[in-house]
Amino acid sequence: MADKVISFDLDGTIVQSEFGNKVWLEGLPKAYAQEKNIPYETARSYLLASYDRIGSDKKEWYDLSYWIKLLNLTITPIELLQKYVDSIVLYPDAEDVIKSLSENYDLIISSGAMKEFIEIELSHTNLIDYFKYTFSSTTDMNIVKKDPLFYNMIAKTLNVASNNITHVGDNEVYDYISPKKAGFSAFYLCRKYQLNKHYTVFSLFEFEDKMRDLSKL
Repeated sequence: MADKVISFDLDGTIVQSEFGNKVWLEGLPKAYAQEKNIPYETARSYLLASYDRIGSDKKEWYDLSYWIKLLNLTITPIELLQKYVDSIVLYPDAEDVIKSLSENYDLIISSGAMKEFIEIELSHTNLIDYFKYTFSSTTDMNIVKKDPLFYNMIAKTLNVASNNITHVGDNEVYDYISPKKAGFSAFYLCRKYQLNKHYTVFSLFEFEDKMRDLSKL
């Protein structure tokens, strides 16, 4: 790895949220309805209630394989994800910034999404070759949220000093506070212009400018 690494969150930072919403709120209920021969709305209501019972603090909430097994479906996670690849949409600033920064930095993904989601999103957008590593808190560490231990694991795996890694993402707690506690540099991507602090950027273009400014110091 290079001496300087940039870590990107994925969903909400590089890729818009439509893909995940389609898979969980339409795709899985539709597969359940078709295989069990029940009305779609019945299947969807059951799935939404089941998601709520599990809760987003548990790994299973994010695990497509868990739900397919629980529902006793024959469809595979990859087959289900492939049905909705046309819903994978990059933010307008993502591709140019990633290509530009990859010229001077090693890039990685640090996400809470399962690896299956990460790989298909990066492959479909033709960005996968720009990233040296992809890290998933749920797949790699069995933890739901990206806590400081997750970022510590990343630095150790890369064999790079924490202060040589900069992370950017759209969650103030898990993409700014957590990596800062692990010794990373970090920026909070706030695309809705709701929070203006010294560590806030409002687009990936602005983040790129920040990185260029830091490289001059």
